[in-house]
Amino acid sequence: MEIKALSFTVALVGTALALLFVIFALYRKERGLTVYAAGFIAAVAGFILLAAQGTLPRFLGFIVANMLILFFQLSLAWGLRINAKLDTRWPRRYSVYLTIWFAAITLATMVFDSFMLRSVLFSVFIIISAVEFLVAFSLIKPALSRLVSRSAWMMTLSFSLLHTIRIVLLLTSSGELSGLMDNQFVNVYTFAFTALFAVLWAGLILLVDIADLSEELGRRNKTLEDLATSDQLTGLNNRRSLDAMLAAEMERSSRYHESLSIIMFDVDHFKNINDTWGHAVGDEVLKQISRIATALVRGPDDLFRWGGEEFLIVAPHTDLQGAIVLAEKLRQAIEGDTFPSVGALTASFGVAEHRPAEDCEDCFKRVDQALYRAKNNGRNRVVGFGATEALPVASVRIEWRSEWSSGNRAIDDGHRVLLELSNSLLDLSLAEKNGAELMPGMEALLDHVVTHFSDEEKILSELGYPGVVAHAHLHRDLVQQSLDLARRVNAGDCSAAQLFDFLVNQVVVGHMIKADSVFFEYTKGR
Repeated sequence: MEIKALSFTVALVGTALALLFVIFALYRKERGLTVYAAGFIAAVAGFILLAAQGTLPRFLGFIVANMLILFFQLSLAWGLRINAKLDTRWPRRYSVYLTIWFAAITLATMVFDSFMLRSVLFSVFIIISAVEFLVAFSLIKPALSRLVSRSAWMMTLSFSLLHTIRIVLLLTSSGELSGLMDNQFVNVYTFAFTALFAVLWAGLILLVDIADLSEELGRRNKTLEDLATSDQLTGLNNRRSLDAMLAAEMERSSRYHESLSIIMFDVDHFKNINDTWGHAVGDEVLKQISRIATALVRGPDDLFRWGGEEFLIVAPHTDLQGAIVLAEKLRQAIEGDTFPSVGALTASFGVAEHRPAEDCEDCFKRVDQALYRAKNNGRNRVVGFGATEALPVASVRIEWRSEWSSGNRAIDDGHRVLLELSNSLLDLSLAEKNGAELMPGMEALLDHVVTHFSDEEKILSELGYPGVVAHAHLHRDLVQQSLDLARRVNAGDCSAAQLFDFLVNQVVVGHMIKADSVFFEYTKGR
């Protein structure tokens, strides 16, 4: 084969690969790919200068050309180091190689003018640069480590072996070689394996790059999975991660008749913490509670942040009584701990045991009902929902609405307490408690109604509300009717349900919606 045709082939192959890496570098905008692109461009320029020997000054055709090709080989190792984030700087020893090579090629060209010497030295330095590639590669761990590692070692050793053979051919050549463009076997051999390895080097670099991208993609997917299934504040599993796990546990519980219990708890009066000390302190409280709970849950149990200040524990192989014991230990640990800025805190717990063939929704209704009862019966307690206990026909709770805000914090706080006391009565009523059990709650509600009405009248008077006298008359009428009903209940002339209905529906909700809303525009303006 004509040596000129081979040199032209090498130039074409190098140009195609250089363009490929330039496109990759422009698209990806990564420094390592830019180094690879620069290396392939340098190699193409070097081979063009070598092919033009005899028509160019000796400095360009011999010295510059060989320097560019050696830079190409070193750039493969340098780009690998950059992509692997080992070190972005050009290693000092690479500069030493280039400096020694520049001195050697200059002497071999300008002083000795020996093609043989230049060629042997060139192959020696190329082998050294190939070893540098292996050194860089050994410091990284691609995702396809075994395949990529074997490929890199096989290629580099084969490349070094072929250059070693070239050295032997040069030293044992019977004829006098005058230049690289002579139609001699050793030159044909050199250009042939150079064209082959230009493609192989490019392929290996792309394989390493793909392995790196694959590893990075795996890391990002893992991060996304962690973000999707972990709570960022506390580090616990989040609500999203619960579904699949709980479905599997419930199926196993039903199939093998194994106990499974769920504990739900939340921080008592957590809103007051955020309102008083700020959300940063509230976040620290949630973190500390998660640490306390993590230390107490057992190996098979799973702890989740359910949302806001609510947490959930899934306890396999645990019946209702065992779960209540676990919840009580956790309640005592929270109560006995000290929280920075806040001091002492408490939490309320609801516990339920999974029933055979029961779905997640029904089980959570019972857990939620247990927690609801714990909070409405004084908080800082554990309430279990029995296996034979039935849910109330309806679950009723009066939730605070934004349109009930008067614009005055003291009045709104009083209204919120009224709603909490009313919700406690509703819970007792739905639990089918008798009149005697309802009376203490109704008396507490009535006492707060009297206090709140007095405070509200004082605030409206201080604000100069023109309708304060008429509003006070409404208060007195409602209090009087409530007291009359209470006396009739005690005398046995009226049922507790009638007093309950009047206090919740007429005094609290009805009065707040119909009468209090009249002065909201005034208080908001003040």
